[in-house]
Amino acid sequence: MRTKIFLFSFLSVIIYMACDDTISNVGIGTQPDRDKISVYDTIISIESARTVKLDSIYVKTVKGFVGNFYDPDYGDIKAGFICQYYPSLAFADSGVIKNGAGKEIDSVRLHLYYTSFFGDSLAPMEVSVYPVIKKPVDENYYTNINPADYCDLSKAWARKSYTARDLNVSDSMNSLSTYYKNISIQLPIEWGQQLYDSYKADKNIFESGDNLAEIFKGTYIESSFGTGNLIKVDLAEINIYYRRHYTNSAGNDTTVTTSSVLTLTNEVIQMNSFKSEFDSKLLEYSDDKMYLKTPVGLFSEITIPVPEIVKSVGKRKFSSVKLNISAYAQPETKYPLPLPGLGTLSNNTRSALLLIERDSVVTFFENQKKADSQTTFTAQYTSSSMSYNFDNISNLIQLRADSFPNRNLNLLLIPVMIDYSLVSSGYSSYYQDNFTTHYLAPSAVTLKKGEDNLRLQIIASDMENKQ
Repeated sequence: MRTKIFLFSFLSVIIYMACDDTISNVGIGTQPDRDKISVYDTIISIESARTVKLDSIYVKTVKGFVGNFYDPDYGDIKAGFICQYYPSLAFADSGVIKNGAGKEIDSVRLHLYYTSFFGDSLAPMEVSVYPVIKKPVDENYYTNINPADYCDLSKAWARKSYTARDLNVSDSMNSLSTYYKNISIQLPIEWGQQLYDSYKADKNIFESGDNLAEIFKGTYIESSFGTGNLIKVDLAEINIYYRRHYTNSAGNDTTVTTSSVLTLTNEVIQMNSFKSEFDSKLLEYSDDKMYLKTPVGLFSEITIPVPEIVKSVGKRKFSSVKLNISAYAQPETKYPLPLPGLGTLSNNTRSALLLIERDSVVTFFENQKKADSQTTFTAQYTSSSMSYNFDNISNLIQLRADSFPNRNLNLLLIPVMIDYSLVSSGYSSYYQDNFTTHYLAPSAVTLKKGEDNLRLQIIASDMENKQ
């Protein structure tokens, strides 16, 4: 711990001297002792910090991840999701044509649309689709769900091999952020015919997602083969194709192929499954490092030595408390995991590290709160210093020092994604944070401990009243 005490005097007056355009200071050193402020400056190294395992996180979104990725330093990440569907487009009420088999439905396909993925674009992968048949999808948004509770995993509806890069289009097209790649999976025609027959018997099944869920509970989509990448599914959609006659505006009778559409939307439920495996050595206590890994798996916990701070600072009030955390450089691998908290992700999202008490984690994410700079704080990665710097957590330290001066404060570091928007007010504008969610993309970092790698920079002050 390094400490120093120094005195500031108030600057009474700063005036312009109009005759020669120079600046003079008036009143320096004239303040009485009773008006001086005692400022206390100290640096405290945080000795107690560790890696903790978190098997599940709260995720409420219509975006899904599918795939399997292995990192030699941080282990496996496997993803899949269970979802319901919303009836976006019903069947035609007339003109439907039967095919050669005497049925109306020609084919059924599940489309997984995505623009981004992580890992090897040419790694051979396979996705499997299972119907939800055991129990209805419920509003359980924690990622440790057991798909076997909902599906018979011994009987897949369909399987499809794929590569993350669309080999049917050019490199320039694949590189466009606006180009939606598509994994198209053929589902059983018999199921599509059953749904059509149910619709003819009762058209109300297409009135809402709840009505549809009574006869079709949903699907579970998982990675069933391959290791090398994870895709972020922006849209899951089932198309049930059939043909129909209709008369166009010119009065001509024509035949077209069309489809009924079921879509994953905000009106229905999606549950994400993330599994993270890693060497148990990452959880062993280390004197010089701790780990973070997303989407789930490894978070870091630091212990703020409140009794030591109180003993050092005394009854002074905290003006500034900065938390500095240094990071190691990323390992050199073919596909290194990105660092969490790198900053801007899009026009309305950015990534950061959240500093929060463990007891507050559940309510914070379930209520989609934002950091208030009072009890919760965020920081981004600074590449020049290879560190995360929380500028001022003095409010939290002051609260704990006043309420529980003899008790340490345990805080979690959690990678998050922040949704924000540009707000205009009069002639000015500013960015406003809206809500915070767990960071779901693959990322990892090894944080440093010991010496000055994990430290608090404290400035505290009081007004001395000398009579």
